[in-house]
Amino acid sequence: MPVLEMIQQGYLCPVVPKQTSTQLDVGGVGTRGGEFIAKDLEAAVDRDEVTRGAVAEIVQHGEGRGSWLVFCSGVAHARHVRDAIREHGISAETVTGDTPGPERDGILAAFKAGRLRCVTNANVLTTGFDAPGTDLIALLRPTKSVGLYVQMVGRGTRLAEGKDNCLVLDFAGNTARHGPIDTVDGRKKEAAGDGEAPTKVCPECQTINQASVRRCVGCDHEFPPPPLQVSAEAAANALLSTQVQPTWCDVTGVRYMLHEKPGKPASLRVTYECGLARHSEWLCFEHTGFPREKAVTWWRSRAPHLPAPSTVGEALQHHEALRQPRAIQVRSVGQYTEIVSARFEQ
Repeated sequence: MPVLEMIQQGYLCPVVPKQTSTQLDVGGVGTRGGEFIAKDLEAAVDRDEVTRGAVAEIVQHGEGRGSWLVFCSGVAHARHVRDAIREHGISAETVTGDTPGPERDGILAAFKAGRLRCVTNANVLTTGFDAPGTDLIALLRPTKSVGLYVQMVGRGTRLAEGKDNCLVLDFAGNTARHGPIDTVDGRKKEAAGDGEAPTKVCPECQTINQASVRRCVGCDHEFPPPPLQVSAEAAANALLSTQVQPTWCDVTGVRYMLHEKPGKPASLRVTYECGLARHSEWLCFEHTGFPREKAVTWWRSRAPHLPAPSTVGEALQHHEALRQPRAIQVRSVGQYTEIVSARFEQ
């Protein structure tokens, strides 16, 4: 079951983002195997003034929240963050791969029992750790790994009595880097090899694709050219796609085109001209299942007096009968824009 649906049905706890003033700078950090080089990353982010700024925000936003879990960029970094938190009178301990087993067990038991308010960690509490009461997560660990990002945020989605949500403070820019957690699949195998491996998420089936591909490997959806950024701040802060605020764009023109790929059903590409921006969607009249149902619904909203076409060619024959929206609502999610709705003249 998708993450968003599990939250909406009450199986997982909502995660709530909060804009932070402090942001870690990883501009000069190199990449190896599709991830930041660990030594360089810790050297870049483990700076006293940055740590103190981030901790001040954690303490401010953490008032009234009892279980704070902080992901750090290395062992020394985790200890420095712990010490800065202690200076505010907050009980805090650190868990790393070097922590002896009995000591680690005692720290985590105290955290789960509510006797310890904060645990900082370095690369050890992303999987196999369950503390349902965790109601604040601070990300001080930048990552290019979609899976690691989802795992870190996921530590706050467990249900617990008296817990309404989990606050997520992303100082690391991971949300802007990867997008909302319900539009990525952390189980997908990530690219290996040297250098950064950028990805993009299909708006139709949420499959993660290499950024260079033009069509989705999961459902054959064709990606549009990189659009102008819409609501960049909202998109960067949203942990769930429903938290990205859509933006209305006035439509100045609409173009309809046939798109074909050998061995695949044809699709209708609809491109909306909104000033200098272009936003496209694809209608799969010749597909089956959900893509076909979506295309039929789209057609009925624009030509209710005509039966839904069975082919793209038939749709193009009647395109002049389609109502043209005066505005479309678009939402920026990750590296693409999604057309949410359309507004027509009454």
